[in-house]
Amino acid sequence: MNTKILKENNEKIVINLTNTNFETANSIRRSCINNVPTMAIEDVHILANNSALYDEILAHRLGMIPLTTDLKTYNKLEDCKCKSAGCARCTAEFVLEAKGPATVYSKDLVPTDPSIKPVFDEMPVVKLFENQEVRLTAKACLNNGTYHTKHSPCNAYYQFYPNIKVLKSKKALDDICPRKVFKNGAVDKDNLLNCNLCNACTDAFPDSVTVEPEENNILLTIESWGQLAPKTIYNTAITNLISDLDEFKKLLK
Repeated sequence: MNTKILKENNEKIVINLTNTNFETANSIRRSCINNVPTMAIEDVHILANNSALYDEILAHRLGMIPLTTDLKTYNKLEDCKCKSAGCARCTAEFVLEAKGPATVYSKDLVPTDPSIKPVFDEMPVVKLFENQEVRLTAKACLNNGTYHTKHSPCNAYYQFYPNIKVLKSKKALDDICPRKVFKNGAVDKDNLLNCNLCNACTDAFPDSVTVEPEENNILLTIESWGQLAPKTIYNTAITNLISDLDEFKKLLK
């Protein structure tokens, strides 16, 4: 399998996988979503809460806040030397104290480790009215999406590379394509990857254009929730997938 990065920024990466098949692409996709660990709040100790939210609802909302993740420093609980007791190598702590009237946001979570903090500052947690308050401590740990979806780092999906051939140039192709792949009746190379093989163009003009998927040429897209960079997610997913396959081989023997 050969790989080439076609697009990359802090939120999204598009990788061209060639000389491969959809089974391999789907395995990588699933590994990105379920097998790359991230930090998320697991335990919440509520000291005071007379807001409109029950304690368990408040804890759930805190757990769903994406946190920046440091894979080099932290270990998963089961892999830590503390044997899941919770230490600085596997657990990050937060403190939250707020009084109303106010809206409590994710940025109000004060971390003990500055490298582990909410990805987005303005995620609302709870609205406090006069004489209402929330005081709590929280612990975040490293785990993956197989354990709970709050640990999933991304959305990942793939499609076959589109092979588009214009047999007869038609200006109407510009308007019939919902993804704006055509320009002046020809394929716009800058927007080629926008094609999702919907075949709206071939349905309208079957004698003018053909669209076919290249079966051994796949586009893998990874959209990060912000805990990790998209490229880090991909590299970690590949490493963990290979490790799982090696373990599977040993079990077969």
